[in-house]
Amino acid sequence: GKLNMIEKENHELRKELSKYSGVSPSAVKPGQKTLIELYADVLNLLTDFDAKSPLTDRKLVHTLPQVVVVGDQSAGKTSVLEMVANARIFPRGAGEMMTRTPVMVTLSQGTDHVAMFNDSTKIYDLKKDEDLHALRNEIESRMKSSIGAQTISSKPIPLTVKGPQLKRMVLVDLPGIISTVTTGMAANTREEIIKMCRQYMQNPNAIIMCIQDGSVDAERSIVTDLVSQMDPEGQRTIFVLTKVDLAENSGLKQKRILSILDGQLFPMKALGYYAVVTGRGNTGDSIEQIQRYEREYFAKSKLFQNGMLRENQLSTRNMVNTVTDNFWSMVEESIHDQALLFKTLRYNLEAEWRNKFPGERTLDRDDLFELGKADILTQVASLQILPPLQWEDILMNSLWDKIGPKVLEDIFVHAAESRSSDEFNTVVDIELHKWAESLQLASLCANVGMTTMFQQLHNKMASVQGGKFHTLGQGLREEVEKLSREGHKWESYNVDQLKYVQMSALDDKDVRTPDQWISAVEFMKNTLKKQIKQAADNLGSLQGPISLSDRWLKWHSQSPEQVEQQAIIEELNKFLNAEPNHPSKLFADELLTVQRSLKNRGFIVPEETINHSWSHAYRLHFLKQGEEKAQKCQRGFVLREHSPEYACPEVTFFWRVQQVMRSSAHTLRVQILDREVRQLEQHVKIILDSISIDEQKKRELIRGDAVDKAEQLKQVRLIQEKLDAFKESLSKQQKRQSQEIH
Repeated sequence: GKLNMIEKENHELRKELSKYSGVSPSAVKPGQKTLIELYADVLNLLTDFDAKSPLTDRKLVHTLPQVVVVGDQSAGKTSVLEMVANARIFPRGAGEMMTRTPVMVTLSQGTDHVAMFNDSTKIYDLKKDEDLHALRNEIESRMKSSIGAQTISSKPIPLTVKGPQLKRMVLVDLPGIISTVTTGMAANTREEIIKMCRQYMQNPNAIIMCIQDGSVDAERSIVTDLVSQMDPEGQRTIFVLTKVDLAENSGLKQKRILSILDGQLFPMKALGYYAVVTGRGNTGDSIEQIQRYEREYFAKSKLFQNGMLRENQLSTRNMVNTVTDNFWSMVEESIHDQALLFKTLRYNLEAEWRNKFPGERTLDRDDLFELGKADILTQVASLQILPPLQWEDILMNSLWDKIGPKVLEDIFVHAAESRSSDEFNTVVDIELHKWAESLQLASLCANVGMTTMFQQLHNKMASVQGGKFHTLGQGLREEVEKLSREGHKWESYNVDQLKYVQMSALDDKDVRTPDQWISAVEFMKNTLKKQIKQAADNLGSLQGPISLSDRWLKWHSQSPEQVEQQAIIEELNKFLNAEPNHPSKLFADELLTVQRSLKNRGFIVPEETINHSWSHAYRLHFLKQGEEKAQKCQRGFVLREHSPEYACPEVTFFWRVQQVMRSSAHTLRVQILDREVRQLEQHVKIILDSISIDEQKKRELIRGDAVDKAEQLKQVRLIQEKLDAFKESLSKQQKRQSQEIH
């Protein structure tokens, strides 16, 4: 008879072990996830899906069971959770709000007592004080990061805790409900906490663990009213009265404690009412010390000794067993409906995709990012295969656009006032060398090189065609281009090298061949022709439509100001026609003569207006003279040795400028291909790697209806697969338990 009794007790213990651990030690292979870990994976996916998906107003994350831990601030929620997890894992503060975001804790059986975050490989050994301290700091750090400038955040922090004899379940610790908003909190903090608690409790399958501080007046409770609204029949609520030792020691009447634990005092119903002791006021106590204190307290308490409370209503252990039983019952009842929901959702999404994007692959945001990343890196690398001559032609044009104004306005115009070719050459030589020696020219050219490199990259990216989904990655390409421009620095060594090359080019002042001469003449003519057109347009805008044909074509007449400008320019042209080599400044007596002539024509014009008009008239006159000189110098290469009028120092000047640009373009091309493109490629890789781990940034840069639909479809498929895997494991466990029972 005794042997049969021992066998029966052993059978019952094996049933309990299977029930709470989910698997026998031999049932889980190394690296394989346990049942509760599979379940937690589903919940985490649902949390992410629920946060992102606009598919439905129904919050899908809240249809699978979780144990939702709610209570007023400082009611002892955190201490209860730590007793359940067998470790002091949460940050704590004296009276201040410490839980500022939901913490989703997955409890699982394991040989070692450890904790880990879902997004990290770091494992915290909960038997070591330094690891416990580091874990608490990390939770606090993640909370601060999540709330930013706010007081609380609804984004959960997933945490897994494994250990011997832990009950398998998923608990969500929510911020405690505050009665008053204090300094430093957002004005709506209380309302936001209540809203968050409602959101989690409204899940019809959630187990509500309602934590009530037994040491404070029951009338001050906020949470009990809220819980009774969300679960009026008490079908899924577990009521937990904390700090019973303080309540009894402070003289709280035994009948009042009894009425609370009988469900008579609060206007709420519950599946069970439990009294627990989760500390004795010493934050340095270990969980083992607190558990021992709880056992000793209830063994001596008059509440238990007098038979006022049943033994199964006392202690954290009994409470946890009840919560675990109800949690798994809810899981078994709801998992099939949840799986069916996502099977239907997947079918509908796939049908919608086929109708809206026929023949297209379902590329989600990560897929598109990887395609975009490969495309961008390919385009950066392709800069090196652009033909050298093409690079140098592009750079030549860009260089002249940048240095042309300085060459013409500050050097050429200034030197043109010289009285002889020798003086012209001297002025040019001084100004060019001064410009080059100061590094201004080299720095300007380096800037042109970098701008040109990025312009070519932009052109290549813009020219790539990739179907419908190519446009979805446009934001990514633009962001990478912007950040790489901002962060790229031309090496100082390259600028010094440019200066050396430019100084060497300037030292060569002799045009040696007819081809070089003709090339310089053409460069001078083309440059001056463009400048003449621009100067003529500027002068024309001052005078307005002068001829009858212009007035008819433009359909308007001159304004009074334009009529006055026409008169001024007519008077100024008399000086330029009479003296073609007139200096660039208008003399005082000439200015007075113009004013008198204009007065006789009915115009009273101030000096500054006449000087302004002179600058435009003289510029056009000067440029036309330069163009005539270029035409005349066409044959100057041979004749310059025999006739001073064909000396043409202007052509030599333009040839020297050409040489500086050619040598600079060649040097820039070598620098770009040898060093700068490689540096750019490394920088672009760093930028892309940074974006790859920033989910919010990826959502901002890669957007569109197609990617949103693909993202949802991928998530739904993954959730369905995880649900199926969990259902299969749950079914195996149920069969195993059934076999063990029989």
